[in-house]
Amino acid sequence: MKPCLLVVLICLMAPGLVQAAECLRYEPELVTLAGALKLKVFPGPPNYSSFESGDQPETVWMLTLADPICIKAIPGDAWSVSQADVQTIQIVPRAPFSLSLNGKAVVVEGTLYRSRGGHPHAAIALRATHVAPSQP
Repeated sequence: MKPCLLVVLICLMAPGLVQAAECLRYEPELVTLAGALKLKVFPGPPNYSSFESGDQPETVWMLTLADPICIKAIPGDAWSVSQADVQTIQIVPRAPFSLSLNGKAVVVEGTLYRSRGGHPHAAIALRATHVAPSQP
């Protein structure tokens, strides 16, 4: 009976162990993500709350991931917080890419960081160094 209980415990713990091993890391680690790229417009200055009240449009690239990811905190970094089930990431282009990718499935390469200050539109952002259409 004891070996059977051990097998059950290992099976119950295994998914968590696998997920922890697959978590990505914040910058400077380079990551590659796949998902749908969409150009979205949010209210910008001066109040960042409403177009109707006169706020200027602020255009932002957003990536909806094909599969959710988790991100591991960097030990000793107060801004680095572990995140689970991340599905949407704000893209901060570091290299130009075509507007024709709007609404398309893409592969994005860059470094992840936790959004802070200013007016982020997602909890996690990616400094994108390369964006390309995904291959079927």
